[in-house]
Amino acid sequence: MVENRKNSVEFSDETIRRFLLGRLNASEQPVFEQQLFSDSRLEARVRLAELDLADDYAYGRITADERILFAEKFLVSADRRRVVEVSIALRDRFRSVGNTKPTFIAGVRSLLLLNRPAWRYTFALLIFLLLVGSAWVVVKKEGRIKEEIAKRLGRRRPATATVPVETNHPTNNSLPEHQTSPSPMPVHDQTSAPSASAIIALTSADSPNAGNIPSVKIAQHDTVRLQLVLQPYQPGTYRAELLTIDGQSVFSAEAIKAPEGGTTQIDFDVPARLLKTGGYQVRVSRDHAGVKQNAGRYYFRVL
Repeated sequence: MVENRKNSVEFSDETIRRFLLGRLNASEQPVFEQQLFSDSRLEARVRLAELDLADDYAYGRITADERILFAEKFLVSADRRRVVEVSIALRDRFRSVGNTKPTFIAGVRSLLLLNRPAWRYTFALLIFLLLVGSAWVVVKKEGRIKEEIAKRLGRRRPATATVPVETNHPTNNSLPEHQTSPSPMPVHDQTSAPSASAIIALTSADSPNAGNIPSVKIAQHDTVRLQLVLQPYQPGTYRAELLTIDGQSVFSAEAIKAPEGGTTQIDFDVPARLLKTGGYQVRVSRDHAGVKQNAGRYYFRVL
């Protein structure tokens, strides 16, 4: 992915193909879906990639693993299934023509018609019109694709509760955690205080060397509550992500609701078991009309 001057992201053809097969990771998926909403050029590239992927499937040019992902992730709408049916029909048509033994009459007809350039061009034009018609059907139904993506984004952003997402652990972990089979994460309520928590207030800073970095001791505490002062304060929904000082993601929380009535801070609760001795940073972004806006960066140290 390449970011241009207008802060839009330029995706490669391989990234678009991975999106159609459901292979984007958790950090790439929301960026791609957000860009798809606002970039008409990316939408057109996705439509062409759908046609190419349907042809590769029909002619057996994808691997066994890709065929499984194709059936599970790609064939999710009637329009896409119709495109695949057209590709398979064209494949079968050409295969039957190539395997049929020509008779004498068919040979004479081929000699009189198909060897003429005008008939060749007519046949090529017919195929082109079929492909354009299939693409038009897909583009006509693009509204349904946007509605499906909007529903997924809506489910991912609840109004009153936040769902914490535990990602990578810091590089200074002494023992790796055993990962079990994926299961739904419990809803983490950012509004209620835990039974045993350490509280530290943080203000936004440009770098970890800007002034004195606040520190906190987490011994005998289950949770560390980070009180992030918003400068300037703007009501709305925020996302907070905890990272090590060198940028490795540790923990994040979605849909943190900024309180109204004069309070200029949001509370970000972090499990104490994820924190080790060292420096950390918190990146905060605000969701404004579906667009992520940078709301500040905060630094602190665990003793």
